[in-house]
Amino acid sequence: MKFMRRGVIPALILLVPALATASDERRAVTMAIEAVAVPANGPILVDGKLNEEIWQQAPAINEFVQREPAEGQAATMRTEARVAYDANAIYVAVRAFDRDAAQIVGILTRRDQRSPSDWIRIVIDSYFDKRSAYEFGVNPVGVKSDRYYFNDGQSDDSWDAVWDVEVVKDADGWTAEFRIPFSQLRFNTLAGGPVGFAVIREVGRLAETSSWPLLSRNANGYVSQFGEMRGLKMNGTPKKFELLPYTLGKLATQPVSDGDLLNPSKDPGATFGLDMKYAVTPGLTLTATANPDFGQVEADPAVVNLDAFETFFPERRPFFVEGSGTFRFNMDCNDGNCTGLFYSRRIGRAPQGYASTGDGEYSKAPDSATIIGAAKLTGRLGGFSLGALTAVTAREDAEIAGAGMLGRRDQTVEPLTGYTVLRARKEFRNQSSIGLMTTSTNRQLEDAVSFLSNNALAGGVDYDIRFSPRYSVTGYWAGSRIEGSTEAITRLQENTVHGFQRPDADYVGLDPTATTLRGHAGALSFGKISGERTRFSTNLGYKSPGFDSNDLGFMRRADEKTLNNWFQWRNFTPGKYVRTRNFNLNQWAAWNFGGDRLYSGGNVNSHWTFTNYFSIGGGFNVDAAPFRDRSTRGGPGVLGNPGKSGWYYFNTDNRKNLSFYYNGDHGGDRFNSMRHGFSPGFNWRASSSMSLNMGIRYSLNKDDSQWVENVDLASGGQRYVFGRIDQKTLSFNTRFNYTMTPNLSLQVYAEPFVSAGHYTNFKELVDGRAANYADRYRPLAYTGNPDFNIRSFRTTNVLRWEYKPGSALFLVWQQGKSDYQNFGDFRFGRDFDGVFSAPSHNVFLVKFSYWLNM
Repeated sequence: MKFMRRGVIPALILLVPALATASDERRAVTMAIEAVAVPANGPILVDGKLNEEIWQQAPAINEFVQREPAEGQAATMRTEARVAYDANAIYVAVRAFDRDAAQIVGILTRRDQRSPSDWIRIVIDSYFDKRSAYEFGVNPVGVKSDRYYFNDGQSDDSWDAVWDVEVVKDADGWTAEFRIPFSQLRFNTLAGGPVGFAVIREVGRLAETSSWPLLSRNANGYVSQFGEMRGLKMNGTPKKFELLPYTLGKLATQPVSDGDLLNPSKDPGATFGLDMKYAVTPGLTLTATANPDFGQVEADPAVVNLDAFETFFPERRPFFVEGSGTFRFNMDCNDGNCTGLFYSRRIGRAPQGYASTGDGEYSKAPDSATIIGAAKLTGRLGGFSLGALTAVTAREDAEIAGAGMLGRRDQTVEPLTGYTVLRARKEFRNQSSIGLMTTSTNRQLEDAVSFLSNNALAGGVDYDIRFSPRYSVTGYWAGSRIEGSTEAITRLQENTVHGFQRPDADYVGLDPTATTLRGHAGALSFGKISGERTRFSTNLGYKSPGFDSNDLGFMRRADEKTLNNWFQWRNFTPGKYVRTRNFNLNQWAAWNFGGDRLYSGGNVNSHWTFTNYFSIGGGFNVDAAPFRDRSTRGGPGVLGNPGKSGWYYFNTDNRKNLSFYYNGDHGGDRFNSMRHGFSPGFNWRASSSMSLNMGIRYSLNKDDSQWVENVDLASGGQRYVFGRIDQKTLSFNTRFNYTMTPNLSLQVYAEPFVSAGHYTNFKELVDGRAANYADRYRPLAYTGNPDFNIRSFRTTNVLRWEYKPGSALFLVWQQGKSDYQNFGDFRFGRDFDGVFSAPSHNVFLVKFSYWLNM
């Protein structure tokens, strides 16, 4: 849910006096809720029928209460759960009674895809740390879902375990019978003892969630609210070793130019690799991969970036996504989307060098650095959460040759690189924690890539101090040090993260002799994190001009001080017409270390969900004039104009076979700069096993002062060229899913994309700090042509068959088309015809993996 449209909320630092009142402490005291697991007295056949005698003997868990909509009230439908175990696994039997069994909703989707079905979920805090847990879910047609919880409520949906479940529907409702091997869980001891436990039931047609015990939405934390399950004892050591070898065949096709013998039109290939997991201790797991391939991963969406900062793309590769919560050290957060010291997409990144070709020469270079191998150790040891990750990527060379392969040579475009991440966090019983993290990047450089740093080190300490269940102080302090040649460090000083060469920045200066770059950053936040009606936070943060974590982390810029405040009023008690609602106030501001105000503004917004399951929301922003100190890419800063903007959305009932959604945003200033965004879409379930989602993104951007380029003058100095841009961007996002069985599915993703920008009213910067807009620029007779018309089409099509638990076969077709034209007008028919007639690059692959547990 979005509460604000701009501004950074840092994660934070330090301590304050305890703020708990006596009433707070009394609210925190709750009676222990216990369940009992009993040993199986014979084999249990997992068939969903619950015929074994043990299911009559095991004590029933039946005191389910609503989590939503009416928190704390009795569940509408009766539910009973029982737990048993044998030497190898935990078994859970759940009977979900239903007064109208014909109305039970079961939607057939691929594994882990959320749907408005009925669901039964079992969640186990096997380490009993009240922070981490493993969830296993199933719907009435047998679709499985699993996820891993960390930090008492954050979840990793990419976590996949190997487990069994069967469901049966009957006149009284439906049943689910789970078998969860001990080898898929992590324990603090094998000697037995309590574990955290919860059972959750969702009734799709009522949009009702009930649980045992109550998992309150008004409390902070999730796992810490679980009940206790006692009686569980293991007679032996669970299996420790898992292997997942894979083999892959691939065919790539692409258009080639006449005389280009380096890039064949058809390029077949084959490879193999291995994934491994090993339980080092009951609480620590070693995961490793050799020669990994991620060909089944969906392509990134197309974007056109006209600002000075890097675009962030989320991680999608399974090895790096799974368990990623352990390595989080958040520094910049906006509406819950955070970046920090570790950004795993730096590993296996696109080469940073390029091939130097002459006339009549062709080149061939890889799209990404090959990951030779990677390993990570994650888990818990005593009161510590631990993580260690290491990876090595290969040296990558571009091949260069002329016609007939004359003058063939290699040129390094990415050096052999090693990456290391170390993470430790001490966690306390009251949910407080203190953590440490370090990252390092080390390169074996050659002359062709001497512009890169030799090594980079970043690290820090982060805090989450709870003085009561309601209030917290959070924060971090971090530092960085980068070493390299004078060429490498000068390049870093001059990039838009730092901008040391800016002529109007007298508090920093470019040092062409420097061989190191150092900096530090920190933040502090105080907030109310739970409560039935109100929550708030106050946040302070900074990054010194020399701080840089981008070798293995992600940050858009250094040299900033930030201040943000947020207040929320909310009501989750359903009424006659409204199910939930909240109201938010936001304030944000930032300055660079020279005292220039980079931005300042405020926002008011509200979000409502109605009893017919429609939802709406929107907000209004007011922004003061920003100072854009990076606009000229190393030149002087430019004062912007104050503006206003608004945004809104609505969603219809997603339980219906056909549902709609819409997002819009509009803004501008009084100097003819404006932007408009329109994003309608729909979801259609043609049947319980087939769905289609289509969305449109259409945006208009009219900016009267868009930077174009910097021109070197014969007399010395630079001319900073700006212009008025009229940009139109249109894309169609399509996802089609067809699930034949819970283990066999087809997924199709496709996005045609066009963005066209036309420039007029060229001008050069005269005085970027002038109070009047007209005094900042003067007209310029510019003869260049920065217009663009960018066309792109990307599609990923995956047939996935899990032919046995943990083992899968993938059939994949990926296609990419791209084209660039130097005209800026947008014509729908011409441009989208150009999208599909553009040269295409295709990849066809077959990937086969087989899971072994030893």
